[in-house]
Amino acid sequence: MRYSATLILAALMLAGCGKEPAKGFGSTTISKWKSENWATSKAPMGLVLEESNAQITATLSELKGTNGFVLGDRLAVGNYQADQKAIVLMMGNLAPSLMPVEQWIANGGPYMKIPVERGATNLAMTTVVKNGPTVTVNLVRVSD
Repeated sequence: MRYSATLILAALMLAGCGKEPAKGFGSTTISKWKSENWATSKAPMGLVLEESNAQITATLSELKGTNGFVLGDRLAVGNYQADQKAIVLMMGNLAPSLMPVEQWIANGGPYMKIPVERGATNLAMTTVVKNGPTVTVNLVRVSD
């Protein structure tokens, strides 16, 4: 038994030698964004996008202070919706796993929509509130 376990381990190690991992396998790209004029804003916001393989998730939070990128309270969460060609964030602290974005929108829940393109340096985030005002906030990428 011990010999077969050693043989299996050796075979697994040899199978991985000389091969590069699949592109994007297990890697996550994180980008950070701040609301434009964040230094003078009374309510600066920060957006964190996490891209892993073909999925993009997003978290919008308040920013603490005017220096750096220190996240405060979470304002909205969401992910990329291919049918809308945008990131859709459900406002509030409801996790997307508890209610799908489509259901949230159908029920009239407030949300934010961010059309996104690869390589963008600016994003436009628009609030969508049923029978309410539409407000657009510009977001600029934060370099690490």
